[in-house]
Amino acid sequence: MAFLELVEVTKSYDGKKRAVENVSVAIESGEFFALVGPSGCGKSTILRLIAGLESLTSGYVLIDGQVANDWPPHTRQLSMVFQNYALYPHLTVEQNMRIVLQAQKVSKEEQMRRCMEAAEMLGITDVLQRKPRELSGGQRQRVALGRAIVARTPLCLMDEPLSNLDAKLRAKMRSELRRLQRQLGMTVIYVTHDQTEAMTMADRVMILHAGRPQQVGAPLDIYNSPDNTFVASFIGTPPMNLAEAHVLEHSLLLQNERPVRFMHRPLPKVERVTIGLRPEHIYRAELGEGHVTAKVVHIEWLGNETFVTFELTKHLHWTARWNGQWNIRLGELASFSFDERALLFFDEHGQRIGPPIRREEVRIDG
Repeated sequence: MAFLELVEVTKSYDGKKRAVENVSVAIESGEFFALVGPSGCGKSTILRLIAGLESLTSGYVLIDGQVANDWPPHTRQLSMVFQNYALYPHLTVEQNMRIVLQAQKVSKEEQMRRCMEAAEMLGITDVLQRKPRELSGGQRQRVALGRAIVARTPLCLMDEPLSNLDAKLRAKMRSELRRLQRQLGMTVIYVTHDQTEAMTMADRVMILHAGRPQQVGAPLDIYNSPDNTFVASFIGTPPMNLAEAHVLEHSLLLQNERPVRFMHRPLPKVERVTIGLRPEHIYRAELGEGHVTAKVVHIEWLGNETFVTFELTKHLHWTARWNGQWNIRLGELASFSFDERALLFFDEHGQRIGPPIRREEVRIDG
């Protein structure tokens, strides 16, 4: 039995527009589950529905197999970590962490023991007597996490908890938070708009768009086999290259201008498709020997890799991701090839055509 289950959960604030629509998912005990999508897609609303801070328009929230729709928040055995940390400014770090235990009527001795355990785990024992204003952003985040840890609730809801941190600290806290979650065995539902956080931290991910779930699965499965063009363009940096194409006998005509011949991949039995190809599946070839020759219109050198953007047609640019540093100039012609097995096809409604790609089927080394 799933620890937390959402069954056709829908939320409308005005009776017309739906902020969340028909969300169904089962989350196992001890799972790190991420909700990811652009701003306004319904991520935080789902979290508030689970917490009991909002009422459902329809559907069910089940906790440990029991319908929890009418349970008040304090009976749902959950803790929350917010984007703004929500620390009491007039209390010390220790008092901020213990306050939830006081509400639970835990003995003072047990409060101190749990507080010290969490502080040692998070590396904040030396700031226990400081006020939040005396702490750095990373320290405040650790205090907010500490408050969730000492509560020892089986379910922890996190609403973009790392978004206020700088990039270096955010990367460090990602790994630290994941380590703590595994160590404590907590079930975590993590809301973020940052796909990197979702990809690197979660056991499974739900991609949301306009309140509707687009795909649920393991991060790499979603990356390799997106169900639709929205997921394909949302997950990945740079995003998947997409292009509309007319299907010919052994080739595709991109944007009605650029023919691309296929030697080893059967094409869908439809008239028009959208094709998708990840930047890392585009490989440099000797001039004139690849699938395509095109003008280089943009280059980004990142030290360990290079992003090269080609102009396939006037209105179609594709980006390649090449390992290392490449001596290439703007405006020059360059050829590239690609692994035909890595190419995805989407129908006129943006849905993927064909079965998911298995990881071992795709060449990634160039």
